[in-house]
Amino acid sequence: EGHTRMIGMDEIGYWYKGVMPDDVNPDHDTIRAEVLWGSLLAGVSGVEWYFGAQYAHNDLTCEDWRSRENMWKQTDIAKEFFQSELTYWEMENHNELIQLEGGYCYAKPGDTYVIYQPIGAKPPYQLDLGESPDSFEVLWLNPRTKADLQTGSVSQISGGGTQDIGLPPGDKDWVALVRRAG
Repeated sequence: EGHTRMIGMDEIGYWYKGVMPDDVNPDHDTIRAEVLWGSLLAGVSGVEWYFGAQYAHNDLTCEDWRSRENMWKQTDIAKEFFQSELTYWEMENHNELIQLEGGYCYAKPGDTYVIYQPIGAKPPYQLDLGESPDSFEVLWLNPRTKADLQTGSVSQISGGGTQDIGLPPGDKDWVALVRRAG
């Protein structure tokens, strides 16, 4: 009993730019935030990386896939998170549940919430749990490194209304996993 999503993200950004080589843009902050996590938390089935035309190893001439190794690693972190932590086929985009400028929310309301907190976002980071009386654990994923889920300044929230999920355990962008405890 699987659920197939029929949409994906294709040819991101300007035609000449795409995912730049690691030696030009090693962190891939914009692509990671706006395309990878933005697309996945909108509910697309996946993303396709486009290399543009401006740089070495471009879309037409790439012979060295290692030129984007950092982007492959970040993509793998997202894929593994979705496969190991979520019942993503039961979830949908619910940006209306968060109060976080530039953030994204993917949820099965009352059960599991994934919130992308972008670089430069200003706290508080708040999530509307609706009328759920349950307790939820709050864990954080660093989308840049292959680290285990971590606890931030708040490890648990109790349902009912809008709750502050606290701060991530570090700088830059983070992904919060808020799931029903128990």
